[in-house]
Amino acid sequence: MKKRVFITLFVATAVAMLGLGVITPILPLYAKSVGATGIELGVIFAAFALSRGVFAPIIGRISDQRGRKKLMVAGLVLLAVVSVGFVFASSALSLTLMRFLQGFATVLVTLVAQAYIGDLTPVGQEGRVLNLFFMSFFAGQAAGPAFGGYLSDRFAITAPFYAMAALSLVALLLILFLVPESTVVETSEERDAPFFRSLLPVFRDRPMAGIMAYMSTRGFYRWGFNTFFPLLAVKAASMSMTGVGIILSVYMLTGAVTQFPFGLVADRYPSRKLTLILTGGGVSALAMCAVALGRSMTAYIVLTLVMGIASSVSRAAAIAIRTERGRIYGQGAATGAFATSFSLGQVLGPIAFGAIADVASIPVAFVVGGAIGLVGTLGGVALLRERKEDREEAR
Repeated sequence: MKKRVFITLFVATAVAMLGLGVITPILPLYAKSVGATGIELGVIFAAFALSRGVFAPIIGRISDQRGRKKLMVAGLVLLAVVSVGFVFASSALSLTLMRFLQGFATVLVTLVAQAYIGDLTPVGQEGRVLNLFFMSFFAGQAAGPAFGGYLSDRFAITAPFYAMAALSLVALLLILFLVPESTVVETSEERDAPFFRSLLPVFRDRPMAGIMAYMSTRGFYRWGFNTFFPLLAVKAASMSMTGVGIILSVYMLTGAVTQFPFGLVADRYPSRKLTLILTGGGVSALAMCAVALGRSMTAYIVLTLVMGIASSVSRAAAIAIRTERGRIYGQGAATGAFATSFSLGQVLGPIAFGAIADVASIPVAFVVGGAIGLVGTLGGVALLRERKEDREEAR
């Protein structure tokens, strides 16, 4: 492992995610200020995940064929431009366009960076290396909202957008000067295939299908939680927005702290990866159901701690398996399929939670979301019971 490259990509990704995080607390208010309705606000947020879902497998495969550095550089330039573009957006439509472009830019940066790290990861160290790198995502996401809220209160509501542009340029300089171009990766059986046909093998792979089933349903209830938990907490426990923010930060920080240790566990006990996914995914989904019954800040903190730890257990093993399959199909292709499945859940979860909340109630939406997460975990583990020859090929 080239430590300098790893450290540079870690810092650059954390900076980029910090830049994204700073706009989290102010984007809904900013959208309302330009006249966005509730439905339009939902579309604005969904555009980001939709863009990632559409472009992740395409960009991942291109990075396998053409190299990774140039794509990350292009993504950071676009991220800086889009950041300033938010300031000049004057309608819900233009904000939706900016969010769609922002999602595309993050695919170029974060997804390709993961694939680059996958290229450098030694066999048998998939859990520790990739999950250590994943901590850069959580670190940026956890610190970003507080920083963005401060900038907005201290200066102006547009200040976080300029901060996001500046942070993107910092990450760009790090990539430009400290990261070499990656080695082009092409599998022999796909080298001559038409581009879109070359995307199919990773989606047809049984173990990858198991990972995608788990990730899509996890994205479903996770983003339903992010969207509707503030409403649930305020109504059921009369919590303040500060209290809601503390609970969401607890969830994110828990993931950041526990991701790497469970990556080590996945490496130390490779034959137990399916057990880790089943246990972590099942406990996390059941905790989501229990959130519907919460009536105090203490109860919510305990449940989000459980969700955060359990999610790290299952996610660490899933990332390790994804990296193993990437050695067969290309790290970009495998990472793209992984991101697309999660993005599908991100798009559908908030919409489904909203529909259930309108027909029944918000607590019912949480129970249904948790049940879907449990089904996805069980189905994913069933698909992951791969044949002996598949395991040998991955090694």
